[in-house]
Amino acid sequence: MDAIANVSAAPQRALTNASSTEIACQLTAAAIDADEGRVKQMLANLLRGQPRRSDEPVPSQLRVLEYLFLTLRSMALTDDLTNLYNRRGFLRAGTRLLSAVSRDNWGALLFYIDVDGLKSINDAAGHAAGDSLLTRTAQLLRTVFRDTEVIGRLGGDEFAALAPTTDPNAANLILHRMQAAVAADNLSHAETLSLSVGFAQFDPCKPSSISDLLRKADLAMYENKLAKLLQLNSNVRSASCG
Repeated sequence: MDAIANVSAAPQRALTNASSTEIACQLTAAAIDADEGRVKQMLANLLRGQPRRSDEPVPSQLRVLEYLFLTLRSMALTDDLTNLYNRRGFLRAGTRLLSAVSRDNWGALLFYIDVDGLKSINDAAGHAAGDSLLTRTAQLLRTVFRDTEVIGRLGGDEFAALAPTTDPNAANLILHRMQAAVAADNLSHAETLSLSVGFAQFDPCKPSSISDLLRKADLAMYENKLAKLLQLNSNVRSASCG
């Protein structure tokens, strides 16, 4: 019995000596590892006591649980490789953004971006080379789109970005920025990055859902993957739909 009591008391001592952030990190790690027993034990100890370090004067169970919730929510909505939104995150953030632009009577553009030849690169040079192209694409899109716009990796070689706008020439401007970014990126890498791009327009007078816009932009990108609606260069091919 003494051995059992000592084992169950150990997590409590660890929690007592840890900061709120450290406790939340331990809980997050246990959740990621699917260590159900450890999660239950840590939560039970957390809710039973007032764990804090001597330099933390205020008990912080609520802060720990809030930190844990926000961390796990971020993980559920974020793509591990690129740190962009994943599909779930993109749909949620995109829906919120469309609601906002619709209230303000703004338009928006949804871009569907495909990394050309990723399967061939994976087959010829390995998945590390393919992952490098994906992370390069994510970094490139961050330079093309603003922080207030929504960017995500939908899965595999497919990305999307949603940009509010009132400028009728916004699609041209964004595509030219993307062209310049791809050209600059290729100057500093041996492996050529090539993107195909389709886009769909959101009209606040005839609002569409984020899913509808994705379908239109995806169709435009695939139907026009080899054709050039806007003659930019051989590395960025674009098409409009909707």
